[in-house]
Amino acid sequence: MVLGIGSWRDPEFWRTANQRGEALMKEKKFAEAAKAFHDPLRIGIAQYRDGQFEAAAGTFARVPGAEGAYNAANAWLMHGQYEKAIGLYDRALSMRKDWKDAVDNKAVAIARRDRMTISEKEREKEATEAYDPDNITFDNKGGDEQKKDEQKPMEGEGKDAALQATWLRRVKTTPAQFLKAKFAWQASKAADPAGGAK
Repeated sequence: MVLGIGSWRDPEFWRTANQRGEALMKEKKFAEAAKAFHDPLRIGIAQYRDGQFEAAAGTFARVPGAEGAYNAANAWLMHGQYEKAIGLYDRALSMRKDWKDAVDNKAVAIARRDRMTISEKEREKEATEAYDPDNITFDNKGGDEQKKDEQKPMEGEGKDAALQATWLRRVKTTPAQFLKAKFAWQASKAADPAGGAK
């Protein structure tokens, strides 16, 4: 009678934790499946599929052997922690030589790390090459040299689109540099309300 009432109240009464977790995985309820499982490998897989990469990496760390290190490395790779991923791929490869998936994923982690390093160096270079807004001066008077470079106004339909396209092709600055220049120009206007006219 107790078993009958238990199964009537809880339809999952006869299923093990892993069976409940697998059913939830099939329904793509990965967060719930991670809570249902008891096996760390299955918990980690559910967390990984749910996008909880940091949690998955920690769970996979509890799985012994090359498989645990490999899966933890995959989770760190997806989380953007390339150095941790590379170290764990090395660990997995030390336990299981010539594991093609680990070798390939390690190469991906190295490539992503290197690309991020190059991007950071480019940003630093751009920041050092950027001009100082405190040293920018604007000539609001105009002059003959400026008039030589001016183009004749466009006429007809498409004038705005063509003008915008021409302007955008000539822009040789980053948004950060543009904002620095804009703020410096605004500051010079605030300091000289007459607009430079004397």
